[in-house]
Amino acid sequence: MFNDPSRFIEEKLQKKCLSINTIRDGIMAALLLSLQKTVNEKEEPSAYEAWCKKKSSEIRARADEAFAAIDAPSEYPSLKQLKEVTASLKISYNLEQLPETQKTDFEKRCRALFEKFEDDL
Repeated sequence: MFNDPSRFIEEKLQKKCLSINTIRDGIMAALLLSLQKTVNEKEEPSAYEAWCKKKSSEIRARADEAFAAIDAPSEYPSLKQLKEVTASLKISYNLEQLPETQKTDFEKRCRALFEKFEDDL
C-alpha cells in the first residue's frame, strides 16, 4: 500500500464499496501521497524510498494514537471515528500549511473513500 499510495487509492476507488479498514488504509495512503509531494523522488530514489517507509510508519503510529485518544479501535472503527481521526491527522501534519492543490487533492481522495463505505450502500 505505502510503496505506491497513488495506485493503492486508485485500485480501491474502482471498487463499488469498501470496508472500513480499507478506507482507513486509503486515508493513510492519501496522507502519505500529499506529504510526499514535498520530497523529490527523482533526485534520490533510495532516500525517497526510505522516507516513504519511515513516514508511513509514523502515520500509522499517529493514527493509532488518535484512535486511542477518542477511545476507538484502530481495527474496525466506525465511520464517524475514522472521520475524527482523519481530522486529527490533518491537524497533526499541518495540512493547512500545504499548497492549495495538495490540500484539495487530499480532501477529494478522503471524500471519495468515505463515499465507498459499504454500510452506506
